[in-house]
Amino acid sequence: MKISTKLLVIVALTVTEISLTLWSIVEISKGATFHQLNTRHLKYNAIFSEQVDELSIGHAVDATMLKDSIQQIKQQPIDCLDQVNFLNRFIMRQIGTIHALEICRKDIVDSNAALALVDRFENGTIDGDMLVLELKKFVHIFNENSSMFEGPTNDTVSFVLRTMIPMVVFISLFNIIFIGYMSRSISGSIRSLITLVSKQGNELDKVIEQNVTGELKELLDVTKERLTHEIMMSEVNKLLEGVVKTRTESLEKANSELEQFAYRTSHDLKAPLTSTKGLARFIIEDIKSGQLENAIDDAEKIAQQMEKLEDLVIGILSLTQASSTGGEMNPIDLQNITESAKEFHKVALNTKNIKFFAQVSFESPMLSEEVRIKQIIDNLVSNAIKYSDENKPECIVKVHAYETELAHVVEVEDNGLGIPESRQGEMFEMFKRFHPNVSVGSGLGMSIVKKHMDSLKASIDAKSSKNGTRFTLTFPKREIV
Repeated sequence: MKISTKLLVIVALTVTEISLTLWSIVEISKGATFHQLNTRHLKYNAIFSEQVDELSIGHAVDATMLKDSIQQIKQQPIDCLDQVNFLNRFIMRQIGTIHALEICRKDIVDSNAALALVDRFENGTIDGDMLVLELKKFVHIFNENSSMFEGPTNDTVSFVLRTMIPMVVFISLFNIIFIGYMSRSISGSIRSLITLVSKQGNELDKVIEQNVTGELKELLDVTKERLTHEIMMSEVNKLLEGVVKTRTESLEKANSELEQFAYRTSHDLKAPLTSTKGLARFIIEDIKSGQLENAIDDAEKIAQQMEKLEDLVIGILSLTQASSTGGEMNPIDLQNITESAKEFHKVALNTKNIKFFAQVSFESPMLSEEVRIKQIIDNLVSNAIKYSDENKPECIVKVHAYETELAHVVEVEDNGLGIPESRQGEMFEMFKRFHPNVSVGSGLGMSIVKKHMDSLKASIDAKSSKNGTRFTLTFPKREIV
């Protein structure tokens, strides 16, 4: 097998590993979406149940409000079916959870029946008492559908976690072993050639012609007039060993990060879902017992848990997008991006009484990817606001941009709480939060910033103390093509 063919196989295995890893992340995120849809289904059914209870004690029928609640309930199974693709159906059919889709379709049919019932009331076909009696049945049916949907959804997500992660780990290990094998094979071919050449004298060209073929012969033909054969082959051997070693270390690191990411993601996804599930039961019990204030408190707690879950999912998706290949380079209006960030965080700035300063002093256009620059600036400004120090007489956030001969430099500075010196080495790691008692978050913001900077071939430097933090972003100048 040619060396190029061996290297091509290595590339193919690597692409397969990366593709499977990204697909696993998407599927885990999709599982979280299914749980979120089911939670919304429970929420809107709780609202619908409250409306029906009000009708049962004599309140006037508001057909429009009833239809709106039923439509909201119906929308959740519709969104669920839209999320499922051919591969999801195949997996669910194999593990016996395909009936979850039938539950969604049944829920849509039940919703249509409930809407038809309200239409009959509006047309005068049935009276109010009959309407209330039938609607109570639909409240029970919708709750039952949610309960039946939870089991197969959990089983499907668990299956993805149990199978995809070990599969990714297996492919990674296989890739490492295969690269090692290919390295020895390539090195063996080169060593054999060195041995052959070192034993020959004046007839070296003839020996090479008779015994050497493929890329190695081409390599010797090109380099034999520039270097002695022993030195040349030694350098090639060292280069290949270095490439293999670097790639092996990279795969081992990626494998370790994947295991950590999968563990933390599954843990952080499960916590709010478990909490929400319990709170939903409490709400049902509170509504049945007429304790609406307790139900409202629990509903607010569910909303908070869902916000945490949403932040985590958005963080995961942003992290995945940050790792994607580069886009088109265009002139960047950093002043406008900075002003947009200020406007977006205007409420938080005013609430915390933070002063925002921005100065952009570019003489030549800065070429970059606008989407990445926006996310970088937004994350740094957001962190500066979150971790401002309320004990200081004046809280500030500064964005200062200037250029040097070789680069465009952007500094984002604050006088907030800073990052503890003992943990500054963890600054760009995933799921790291240094002041959890001050503000909530996914802990992915700085990882996203670092990945964007790496993709742009730019550097980021941070200096932090109890007096605040300064991030220095250095973007090499690019010429307009």
